[in-house]
Amino acid sequence: MSTKNIIAAVVFASVAAVAGNAMANDNPHLQPVNTPSQVSRAEVLADLQIYRESGLAAVEQSESYGYDVARREQAQAKYTQLRQSPYYATLVKRFGGQAPATTVARR
Repeated sequence: MSTKNIIAAVVFASVAAVAGNAMANDNPHLQPVNTPSQVSRAEVLADLQIYRESGLAAVEQSESYGYDVARREQAQAKYTQLRQSPYYATLVKRFGGQAPATTVARR
């Protein structure tokens, strides 16, 4: 056997070993299962609107995000207040959903 044949055989064997490992990692039975969301589309849209109205979106997109702690805490408090208020249930209904029982119970 010549040196070229030996090198070719070693390269082929190593490529085959790597390809075998890649195929073994693609076993569909080992992949995570995606479960359906427990949150409706209307709830997500309502939460997004509250996130924007509270100012939290603007704070997190600003260049001083990590430095303006007081402004972020204020926006976070406003977000929490709006999220727990009946306004959230109103938004969910406006977006075509049914208000979650926990929100209705907080009234």
